[in-house]
Amino acid sequence: MRLKIGLAFFLQFTMSSLFPAAVANAESVTATYLYSLSDFNGVMPYSGARTFADEARGEVYVVAGGGVDIFNSSGMLIYHLDYDRELGGVYDAAVDEQGRILLLSHKENEYRIVQCNYRGEPQRSFPLRNLPPEFEAFRPGRMVYRAGEVYLADQGGMYVAVLDPEGRFLRGYDIATLYQFNDRQRMENGIEGFMVDNNRNMLFVVGALGRAVIQSPDGTIKEYGKRGSGAGKFGVPGGIAEDRFGNILVTDKLRGVIMIFSKDFQFLREFGFRGTRPSNVIVPNEITVDTAAGRVYVSQMRRRGVNIYQLTYP
Repeated sequence: MRLKIGLAFFLQFTMSSLFPAAVANAESVTATYLYSLSDFNGVMPYSGARTFADEARGEVYVVAGGGVDIFNSSGMLIYHLDYDRELGGVYDAAVDEQGRILLLSHKENEYRIVQCNYRGEPQRSFPLRNLPPEFEAFRPGRMVYRAGEVYLADQGGMYVAVLDPEGRFLRGYDIATLYQFNDRQRMENGIEGFMVDNNRNMLFVVGALGRAVIQSPDGTIKEYGKRGSGAGKFGVPGGIAEDRFGNILVTDKLRGVIMIFSKDFQFLREFGFRGTRPSNVIVPNEITVDTAAGRVYVSQMRRRGVNIYQLTYP
């Protein structure tokens, strides 16, 4: 059985590599609602929860209420980690190549990276170190682990710091300077939906400007955004993610949809739509794509939890 599954995956990957144009047209990618993250009592009633996928192990993490919930590939809760008393506020989490859980915590006016074993038990803790003077007021709320580096995003301040797993500063980005914002404009705008892809490009949304942005490691940016109420237009964009073919997914909190664009920001389609059916969304914000499984996790408000959709590429 393992050999058959492995061969099927190899053939599928090879065909996708040989014929990449098959996923580039508007008719090729579709999104189908599967279910919502749940426990044995029903749908978990999160509001605006932070999610990320551990693709190597087929698990999904949700950071909410100072703790971390872990779900299996069927969307069922399998573990809950509660850190409120021990670590203070836990703002975000990630998983490294060894399966260790990394936490971004804040206690007694200090931000720390906490390394936990696979069971979530804290093992080591590191303060943020060697930050340059311009990061003196750094207030990170988001964390992404990518290829041995930890990306911390101060969304309100529009700063990103890249550190090693023990908290030592490697490099930083002042996103506000790209838009020539003064201090007041910096705080009025901010960024949302921060993520980092496998090529170390940073993806985020400047919601106040209605722009989706991809910033390369050298600091150059590509951006897209057209205000409007029609398909492919931005009302109030929130989260952003990328699938395995480089398509960009953007949530819109006002329009109540998830939009799919090609890697060149050509509009492909949208799904979700505002409503009360299980497949609908209400104020969708955070979004995560499990690129290995082709699944999309969309967090929403009003205790609607996290919806799961399957991306299909004919």
